[in-house]
Amino acid sequence: MTVPRRTALFLLAAACSTKAVPRTVSDDPSLPSLEVNQVRLHLQTVGDPANPTVLVVHGGPGGDFRSLWPLAALADRYEVVFYDQRGGGLSERVSEDRLRLADLYAELDALVDHFGRGRRVNLIGHSFGAMLASGYLGQHPEKIDHLVLAEPGMLTVEAGRRMMAATNHMRPAWSLMVLWAGARAFVDALSVVGPDAEARRDYLGLALMTSRVPGHPLAGYFCGRDLANARMEMWRFGARASAALLREGFGEDGEPKVEFVAGVERFPRKVLFLAGSCSSVLGEAQQRRHLSHFPRAELEVIAGAGHTMFGEKPAESLLAVRRYLDAPN
Repeated sequence: MTVPRRTALFLLAAACSTKAVPRTVSDDPSLPSLEVNQVRLHLQTVGDPANPTVLVVHGGPGGDFRSLWPLAALADRYEVVFYDQRGGGLSERVSEDRLRLADLYAELDALVDHFGRGRRVNLIGHSFGAMLASGYLGQHPEKIDHLVLAEPGMLTVEAGRRMMAATNHMRPAWSLMVLWAGARAFVDALSVVGPDAEARRDYLGLALMTSRVPGHPLAGYFCGRDLANARMEMWRFGARASAALLREGFGEDGEPKVEFVAGVERFPRKVLFLAGSCSSVLGEAQQRRHLSHFPRAELEVIAGAGHTMFGEKPAESLLAVRRYLDAPN
């Protein structure tokens, strides 16, 4: 097949244009960080440590906390702790055998103990981070005061099957535009030079995930089924972490096999769920199904927001979180 001249010139220009990928804490000592369980994590705190702690757990897997930074506004009354999970964002890259759910739970537990200083902490989890926070709650209900779960994708196998069916198993429908976007992302990734061995793979993963193509599997997460309305700002994707954790969560047949609600019935306090009114896949209907697993839970729907509600509607989302956190639990 002959490649059209204009296409060939575009691909050549893309290949010759160097793409930048930020350094992780392993290579940039100026980044705020903390060593947790022998892994250097990108971590930032805002607010007075004497105040109650809010620990923010980002989505992914393989994401980072950049898109959740609007939650820093809580620092007027709380110590707010943001961190990139191991293998993602600007945190240290580790081998696949250290990228299991058990490792992420242990990492979160170490952070809860470190910043809790013997007190209960408040958790805010978003998307995959909400799944992780729910699973952690079931293991350590005695360590949590308030828990906010912002559109967890799937807390049960059944919810996972529903989500995968609604997203074509997280695959875009095949089209020439999808093929073109994939080829362009691949060629762009070839121009990534460093700063480490994972950079090219991370760049390609993020480019594929955020390509605005017809039939994008995440389209139903956002208002107007349009990724242009999303707020998915990210420093750097963690491709290896994402792949490893997805393999753990799904069987060879592609069906989900991990649940995140074991033990949550032991938590007697109220849990707040958030959903975006535009989110047709993970929105109100999916979250109401999740409510039933908790002894005390309520749902607040953020009008005019999709899955990334903290970036799309920060004032409204923060108001809902504040009302819940400020109330006795």
